[in-house]
Amino acid sequence: MIYRMMIPHRWTRPEAIDVCLEALATGRVHGVSPNHDPDLLAWNSTFAQNGLGPHAMVRDWGLFEAHFVDRRCEFFMVQAHRMKKPPKWKRLLPHLEQYGLAPGAFTAPDHEYHRVVASDSEVCVDSTTGRVMKITVPATPPLPRTGAPLPRNLPRDIRAVATGPRSAWDRWLDRRPVTDWPSYPGLLSNLHRDHPAQRETWTAFGLWLLDRARAVWPADEWAWRWSRFVLDRPGTVPAGTVAPVCLAALPLTRAEAAELPRDWRGRTPSEIRNSRMTLALLRNAALDVPAPPVDPELAAWRPLMRGVG
Repeated sequence: MIYRMMIPHRWTRPEAIDVCLEALATGRVHGVSPNHDPDLLAWNSTFAQNGLGPHAMVRDWGLFEAHFVDRRCEFFMVQAHRMKKPPKWKRLLPHLEQYGLAPGAFTAPDHEYHRVVASDSEVCVDSTTGRVMKITVPATPPLPRTGAPLPRNLPRDIRAVATGPRSAWDRWLDRRPVTDWPSYPGLLSNLHRDHPAQRETWTAFGLWLLDRARAVWPADEWAWRWSRFVLDRPGTVPAGTVAPVCLAALPLTRAEAAELPRDWRGRTPSEIRNSRMTLALLRNAALDVPAPPVDPELAAWRPLMRGVG
């Protein structure tokens, strides 16, 4: 059942603009990330909870929403268009340029999209008014993007090679350019979605491809992509395998996490990126560890997790 109620905006205009800036620069709202515990988003606050079928829901605070699938928050959405007068994009730009800007992933008539590199947040701007309409904050940590278009035949090629003899996989990969690597995880997900009868085939090929990716991606990026792949496919690896891999690849130490500035404006682009990646890996590690027992290293991180992300 889908239900909805509107919530009065409780932010002053300066507060609402600060919400937009924090979401864009750091991927957080009031210091909370999509990768934090879902119950943290429900503590001491009033929201509407909208059911979207048996597995999805939205928690709505009026100015921003948290979108969940199976109780796992996938992204925040700052609904700036609900403000009486949404901020002008050009007014926000001077506060964001140090964090890096790139074209967004989407295109739409009468709108332009921009991505903040440090946080991977994306903003939708009304081309006519120049005002901010929406800000999307993904749970996915900031990952490198080539900007190159997807080769037209790559989806077909991956499907063909994955279903072919394993002895041909290395030869196929040797012929592919390095710029294809960021496209592989999404294409593997598409194969699982579009051809579920061959999931075992796609999983075997995906594990092989991710094993080769160790030599291509940075350690934290590889650990996040690998752990996300196997967690989305229960039974792929034994329980207890994911957490050690994620914890070994954290880009921040506990000491560094404890020293992160509490005010988001004091964080550098590299601190934002590493903080986002650290929390994303800790989240994957927590999803793997059965309780009890809890991994001692993961338990040691718990008092610090509120400040990262």
